[in-house]
Amino acid sequence: MREKLLSIQEVSKAFPGVKALDKVSLNVYRGNVMALLGENGAGKSTLMKVLTGIYHKDAGIIEYLGESASFKNPRESQFAGIGIIHQELNLIPELSIAENIFLGREFTNKLGCINWKKMHEEAGKLLKRLNIPYSTETLVRDLSIGGQQMVEIAKVLSYETKVIIMDEPTDALTDTETAALFN
Repeated sequence: MREKLLSIQEVSKAFPGVKALDKVSLNVYRGNVMALLGENGAGKSTLMKVLTGIYHKDAGIIEYLGESASFKNPRESQFAGIGIIHQELNLIPELSIAENIFLGREFTNKLGCINWKKMHEEAGKLLKRLNIPYSTETLVRDLSIGGQQMVEIAKVLSYETKVIIMDEPTDALTDTETAALFN
């Protein structure tokens, strides 16, 4: 039997003058890759933002791991195991790949100082898993847009997410980067 991770039942969301979501229902199962297709303005991004606490639904039910879920903000959804990779990148160009992946969640030693070695080791594992050929010390500003997108993906994976939501993830990727993402 397939394990249901996420259930969306008749979720609606309206903004002044427009109904962005009208009784949307969807189930997400462990190990499945799903695509949500639709024209611009169809509500795909709005649904993603409702799921991750950026927007709050007006009606409907969201269940995550068998329990009712309503995330107040994206951080709550991240720590619960739902990650989102937005089309707009959310990286700091002046920081390294490792620093961007673990920003706000740096590894520290007993004295509270950043454990740079562990941070770079863990970032390196993520880069290797995604077949990203960069050093963890590479500054994000030195990466292509596709490389930056791959860092965003590594960042989401660092949360040990159960559900990963991607908003047009291959749009800025090369064929090689797209193949790495699918792997």
